[in-house]
Amino acid sequence: MVAIRRVRVVWQGLAGGAGVSTFYTAFGDDVVTDLATFFGAIKSRFPSGQAWSCAGAGDVIEDSTGEITGGWTGATAWTDTGSAGAVVYAAGVGAFVRWGTSTVVNGRRLKGRTFLTSLETVNYDSAGTLVTSCFNNFNTAAGVLAATDKLLVWHRPTPGGSDGESGPVTSGTVPDKVSWLQTRRD
Repeated sequence: MVAIRRVRVVWQGLAGGAGVSTFYTAFGDDVVTDLATFFGAIKSRFPSGQAWSCAGAGDVIEDSTGEITGGWTGATAWTDTGSAGAVVYAAGVGAFVRWGTSTVVNGRRLKGRTFLTSLETVNYDSAGTLVTSCFNNFNTAAGVLAATDKLLVWHRPTPGGSDGESGPVTSGTVPDKVSWLQTRRD
């Protein structure tokens, strides 16, 4: 039973509507500024119409049950935008960060993902994967964020259960392959 902070980064401004990336951290850790650094480091891969924002407050969750037990405040809210200019991009298509942990849940290593979609098209090579500069940029930014030792991956509890668990992120890597998002709202 651990109290964790839920931190949400809202994506907006491009075709396909808004989205959200959810991050978790230990109750006393402020990762909001680190997330601003992460998105600032990768923004050149996204069109100028892409915007991200993060509030300086959010929910506190009990990791074993998933229940909201309160809130947290005091972080500095931020907003940033893509800086690639008005370019062609692939809506909902991009890459993802795989967040690794040393935590084992039900006999499997706990892992998380953050999708990085709507990349400008120059970030793809002729083999259909990421160009080296994009691949390296994402991996460096993910590694720096993982090295803060602030992020957690949360395994949600089964319905009605209290078997949820969280584990500290030990690595952040981006596979050299393209990923995409699908909507459940069609």
